[in-house]
Amino acid sequence: MPMQLHSLSQMLTDASLAAPDLRVLNPNHENYTAHLLQPAGDIEADTHGVRNADQDLAGRQYTAFLRQAVSEQSALAITPEYSMPWRVVEDSLRTGITPAEGALWVLGCESTTIEQLNAFRDRVADIASVLYEPLTPQLNRFLDPVLYVFPSRPQRGGSLRLVIVVQFKTSPMGDAGHFEINGLQTGSRIYYFGNGTTQLRLATLICSDAFAFLDSHAHELYHRTLLIHVQLNKSPRHAQYRRYREKLLDYDGDETEVLCLNWAKEVHERCGGTRTCWDHLPCSAWYLRPDRFADDDDALTANHNNGMYYTWLQDSRCRALFFTYIPAVFAITASKVAHHGVAAALSRRRGPILNSTRVWEDATGQWVATNAVADGFAAIVAESGNASTDIQALARASPLRAERTLALCAGQIAQSDWYTPKKLDSCLIGTTEVMRRITACQDTDEDARQYRTRRLRTAHRVSSVLTTRLPAALSDLQAGFHFDWSSQSPHTNIVSTAGRRATAIYLGDEHTPETAYRVAAKAADYIGEWETSPNDIVEGRQRLHVWYRDDQGNDVLCNADRYVKYDDTNTESPFDITRAQ
Repeated sequence: MPMQLHSLSQMLTDASLAAPDLRVLNPNHENYTAHLLQPAGDIEADTHGVRNADQDLAGRQYTAFLRQAVSEQSALAITPEYSMPWRVVEDSLRTGITPAEGALWVLGCESTTIEQLNAFRDRVADIASVLYEPLTPQLNRFLDPVLYVFPSRPQRGGSLRLVIVVQFKTSPMGDAGHFEINGLQTGSRIYYFGNGTTQLRLATLICSDAFAFLDSHAHELYHRTLLIHVQLNKSPRHAQYRRYREKLLDYDGDETEVLCLNWAKEVHERCGGTRTCWDHLPCSAWYLRPDRFADDDDALTANHNNGMYYTWLQDSRCRALFFTYIPAVFAITASKVAHHGVAAALSRRRGPILNSTRVWEDATGQWVATNAVADGFAAIVAESGNASTDIQALARASPLRAERTLALCAGQIAQSDWYTPKKLDSCLIGTTEVMRRITACQDTDEDARQYRTRRLRTAHRVSSVLTTRLPAALSDLQAGFHFDWSSQSPHTNIVSTAGRRATAIYLGDEHTPETAYRVAAKAADYIGEWETSPNDIVEGRQRLHVWYRDDQGNDVLCNADRYVKYDDTNTESPFDITRAQ
């Protein structure tokens, strides 16, 4: 049966329960907190389904995760596909570890069967109402469920009642061994909370549910919806897994968000007596485009240092914030998907703030915040040679300052605001979602590796040419210089020991004299647009120099005397067609 969207409110009404007033779905100005578990992967897969191989460790880690979410009053707690042990769910609920009123757990659980689920429902009937789509038992087939756990009240009033709504995967994955095709019992319903008007909406896809997500589903869900995609996925960037996001984000508006949560890197799978490492990338990420997203350096640097990395997905015109690949709990404060009836002064949908990344500490049995979330940059910055000390220092202060410096070194300045996060070339990702961020270099894609290496080596070349014989306009650099980028002078990347700024670009051997001149002219034009006084324009352009490599392998300075002609004011745009050259 095709995948169908079902209102969870209607399901609750049929069970004589009221729809919950979830904090994450209240379209007011208040932010909400979320806890996301990206677990380490040591899994077993067989004809009975998928589960954690080390049940004792999983029990301690997942119990600690739920306890932490409750103690910190999190509005939303999520675990990925096939992860949460059923025993942890039952034991936690019986010991009082339950979501508070207004909170929601979205728990991708280990596989089960319909008979086992029926038994679970009966065992916990004294503390929870367990609701799910009716399925006929199928011999030797397992279920891939996600649990919605939340408190609700009877429709006619009364005490809070814990509710567990179980949603089943609707579409098997297409692996070569037909693991789910042969073994999975599918459901047909995708439940959603809210109504998209007085409430926001929330829905969840389970991994390859993405295959069954049609244009009609996107049309019904896209507006004012937080769509969660839980996965245990070797290939999260595969085109078939991305397509549903493209469908959703093709619609106009800024009130749609997608949150993908996978297992951490290096999942190890035990199957048929062998243990193999997937060597995959998790690609857990938050896709969004709120109207007042916080893209200032301070906000992006704070997220970066905690393990959330900014990119701009060009085709969908949205931000894609990728989480670090390590096993961790991410503690987040986020603005709502949309606001309704909120004064403009308060309506600031700035996106998620990653407050902390927490790693497992076995000695204490706790998820503990770490200040050492490695972005991988320290391992490659030496490629920039003599520039590496400066580039590393810039990255520590602000990763984007380092990447802007490197972009200018390479002449990657397509527009006058090339340095803004949405235009900076290292922040841009295409439909493949390969991340080329230089200071967040966990992506193992070979093109991304080569891109980062080329960019760093270009800075080394700039450093080298600045130690050779220089034009008179840059003679002060012979006494010393360092790399820098400043929002007060965004088209410069070099500062002399005396404190004078300059622009040095190295284009390598991919350019002809004509194309090198066009880059130089473009940089000069931007300086003319930025500076406010004729003297500053003249000095900025005189201290702009571009090198390229000729056919003989020589470093050639492009039109070095262009801005030192005595009969030229040097303040007009290089692209002014009314002026003779």
